[in-house]
Amino acid sequence: MQRIPLPPYPNGWWAVSHSDELAVGDVKTVHILGREMVVFRGSGGQAFAVDPYCAHLGAHLGVGGRVEGDTIRCPFHGWCYDGATGKCTSIPYTDKLPPKAAVGSWPVWENNGFVFVWHHAEGNEPDWTPDVVEELADPGYYLWGKKEWRIASHPQEIMENGVDIQHFFTLHGWKAKSIDWQPAGHRYTLRIDVDSGAEEQSATAANATDVDSFNSGPSFTCTRVRGPMTGIAINVLVPVAPEQLLIQHRYYGHRNTDPAIVDAFFTNYIRDYELDIPIWNAKLYRPIPVIAENDGPYVRYRRWYAQFYSKAPQETVAA
Repeated sequence: MQRIPLPPYPNGWWAVSHSDELAVGDVKTVHILGREMVVFRGSGGQAFAVDPYCAHLGAHLGVGGRVEGDTIRCPFHGWCYDGATGKCTSIPYTDKLPPKAAVGSWPVWENNGFVFVWHHAEGNEPDWTPDVVEELADPGYYLWGKKEWRIASHPQEIMENGVDIQHFFTLHGWKAKSIDWQPAGHRYTLRIDVDSGAEEQSATAANATDVDSFNSGPSFTCTRVRGPMTGIAINVLVPVAPEQLLIQHRYYGHRNTDPAIVDAFFTNYIRDYELDIPIWNAKLYRPIPVIAENDGPYVRYRRWYAQFYSKAPQETVAA
């Protein structure tokens, strides 16, 4: 039996690089969506993503390819490809360009600390972009750190955790007074009120009185924490291959918060997050789960997430 019987690559925007890890002139080979692509930053600062193999004799553009303006030049025979369109713009030894001289190019959107590419199973063009986290332009916020994990799971499984109110206490020690999940189009908002007066409480929850999150699409989440600690966590998911997932986080603290509190919060935030990983690595996805009273809104969540599949999974719920 397939452990996670979901389409492996939902439609949407997927992170291919941290923005601050792709300098002008950099060329990176990225493994994503069961394939490779080459990501580079042009001389004007714009990021591009193209298929990796030269249309000529198949040399890999990520192995010795070099950036020239907003193009990438093949290391083998010098064919040059436009980053935005993938079309060949020049060949050193002829002015006559073959009509089919091109490589595949990917729509790119950059914001929130990441470079994203658009994937759609049917080749549809982008009709939305992730929400912009406006606080990241505020000099009051600073990057505290980054973290990444590679696990055996699927983006939908990770995102579903956000509406699983019962696991916040049993696994993480967060006593939530309430949870409010509101879907709207390609995004949803989630608010968790933490019982700051609870005797049994995790170290992370002790520094947060409320937690607001929003999710844009199948892979991007921003979590805002308020209380003794003011900060932001940016989370992205990258499906590398079926049931192979790269998770990347960026953490921002606010300068008005005691640095010791920021350090303690994000150190514990990471520890809390890592409690889920052994479960995600081993759990079975149940298309027909048995739901108990006071569980989270799994059914509504799964119906919302199904919009990112070209062919939605058929699911029902057992009471």
